[in-house]
Amino acid sequence: MQSNNCQNYLKICERSTCMKRNILLLMSMLILGLAGCGGEVTVTVPLPIHIITAPSISTYQFSHDRTNYIVDGNVDYYAPDVDLDTITISATNSNGVVTNTTVTSLTNTFGRTTGTISFSIDYFSYRPDTYTFTVYLTDKLGYISNPVYGTFRL
Repeated sequence: MQSNNCQNYLKICERSTCMKRNILLLMSMLILGLAGCGGEVTVTVPLPIHIITAPSISTYQFSHDRTNYIVDGNVDYYAPDVDLDTITISATNSNGVVTNTTVTSLTNTFGRTTGTISFSIDYFSYRPDTYTFTVYLTDKLGYISNPVYGTFRL
């Protein structure tokens, strides 16, 4: 009878050890799970993606003053990044040779997304020919607007 009691006792101990292991494993998983949660809250906020956009010339007009040898004009612009830097004006003769290029800083447009920029071309020293001028804007990152063109004849 005593050997039966010993065998039963061993079976109980085996079950008890197995159960202890299971409880220990379950408690460990629970502690690790709770420790991972902590008291912190993580919030994910989508940030707007800033798309760099080149400036653009929306409209332009010019007039040719033959008496004073000047072409006067203006361009209306849109600069969504509010960082206009320069206006460039180039004059090319009928042979395709650039006769003059002027680059002017645009410090007075800082912080503006739209506006009008005036320009003039003094062609007093030009030889008689047909000239095409090109006007474009550049922003601080070097992006160039759409060019606009005009023609005048001397």
